[in-house]
Formats: sequence, C-alpha cells, structure tokens
Amino acid sequence: MQAKESHFSKQVTDARHIFFGIPEHAPEELRVVSVGCERCLPEYIVDRQTFPQHTIEVENLGFTIFDFVMEGEGSLILNGKPYRLKPGSIFSYGRGIPHRIENSAKKPMLKYFLVCAHDSAMRPFGALGSKPFGLFKIRSLGEIMELFELILSNANLESEHGVEICNSLAKALILKISEKSNGLTQSESRSWDTYHRTLCYMRRNYFTIKSIEQLADEVNVDAAYLSRIFRRFHKDTPYRFLIRLKMGHAVSLLLNSGKLVKNVAFELGFENPYHFSRTFKSVYGISPVNFVKERQQENQSNPIQ
Repeated sequence: MQAKESHFSKQVTDARHIFFGIPEHAPEELRVVSVGCERCLPEYIVDRQTFPQHTIEVENLGFTIFDFVMEGEGSLILNGKPYRLKPGSIFSYGRGIPHRIENSAKKPMLKYFLVCAHDSAMRPFGALGSKPFGLFKIRSLGEIMELFELILSNANLESEHGVEICNSLAKALILKISEKSNGLTQSESRSWDTYHRTLCYMRRNYFTIKSIEQLADEVNVDAAYLSRIFRRFHKDTPYRFLIRLKMGHAVSLLLNSGKLVKNVAFELGFENPYHFSRTFKSVYGISPVNFVKERQQENQSNPIQ
C-alpha cells in the first residue's frame, strides 16, 4: 500500500496519501483504491472531465470518489452545477462526471479523500440518493474525520487483515455520511456556522479560556445559545469539550515538559491545583500525580531497545 505520485495532485502540502492499487477486475464488493489527507496550496485547482484513461481499461469497473472539506473554503463545479465548499462539505462523483475543484487562496482547504472501486452496476452511494454524484453538508465533522483517520492508520499497518479492515471502514464511512448528511435551512446554516466558528476558536485558544461565559463573550454569542447549538451539532456541552482539550494538553505537558502539576494548572487557566487535579481525574479516572507515576513506571519496565 504505497503512494504513487502520478495518482495525486502536487498542488498540496502536509499530504498523507495511500494508494492500494487498481483492481484487475471489477470487485464484487467495495474496495478502497486510495485514501488521503492534504492541505491545498493557494493555487490548487483540479479540472477533469472524467477519470484518467488508465482507470477505464478494466471492464465493468466503476469508481466513486468522496472529498471531505475539514477546514478552509473553496468552490466546486460538479456536472455543470456550482457549489460553495466550506468545512463540513462532502461531495461524491464517479466516472464520466466532469468536475472542477478550486481552492480559496485566503482560506486554503484541508480535505480528506477516498477513492473506491466497485462493479459499475453497484451503487455504494445509493444511501445518499439516486445520483452517482452530489454535495452534502455534514453536521458531525469529528465522526467523519475519525473514520478517514482510521482508514489511513490501518492502511499504514503491515497487518494480515489491513486491506479488509480498510474496505469495511470505507463502507462504514459511506453509511455514516448518509446518516449525518442532509440539507440545512437558512436558520440551521447560521447555527452551523456559529458552531464551527466557535469550535475552531476553542481549538486555537482553549488554554486561555476559563469559562463558557468567557468563550461566549469572545465569539460574540449568548452562552445559553452556544450550549444549545453544541448539543445539537456536537452531542456534548461546550464545557466538556473545552475540558477535554485542556486535559489533552495537560497530559502532553506533564509527560514531556517535566512541569509541576501546579504550573500546568495555572498555564491552563485553573485557579488552583486542586481544581485542576479534580478535573483531570474526572476525565482520566486518576490524579495527575499518579498518572505521571504510572507512565514513568511503564517506561522503566519497558525500556526502548
């Protein structure tokens, strides 16, 4: 499962590409041809009328591509119809569907893609509608991203069942897209934009945010409204998400920086070490001091050769 440069755009950076290979015959079940994650350069443009010629030599072999925008913005013309690409946009297309994907120079896209091979009579996108192409809006970015990451991580493992696992995960991804995608009303679209803007702000500034009231003030929304849209799109409260971000960073500081618990607590905006320790234990089930001790003991008993 190696990347082949000829199959991937060179107008990207921070790319992770896996190429499984094109089947020699039309498979009875869905198979992953390639998967990847890439950050588009400002000049990124893909303009195709169909698939490359070498992919249509196998009789009855069909392809479906799924592109998922995680960050940034862009534009899409799919079978002659224009669309605007934003975080949460996912679009699919198959052989013979002309498409043009153009990046925003000011807000470059970070996107995942999945190329699946199947018998041309199959419709792996059937759950998404009757057409073999289209654009959908995803509400739960995290769940879709995790499935893409699972495919990527399993593709990189030298495992006896690695390919089968990736094929099964691809099926799960398509079903999850079907479950999570639907059109949004104008009101829902505004709520989604507020939610995503807040999510991005939290990821960049979680270490300085001390309360949801502070967060709501900094993103210019009402705290109660913020909680409602988080439960709607994230299935969790903004406070619990903020705590998970803080505690994830706390683990990194405790294990890699050698800082004392009290210093980590203050760096992450906690008023005192006791509050920090109690919060840490609510997430990991153990105090930060004991967490560090356990990791140190594990490292001593399993030294790197």
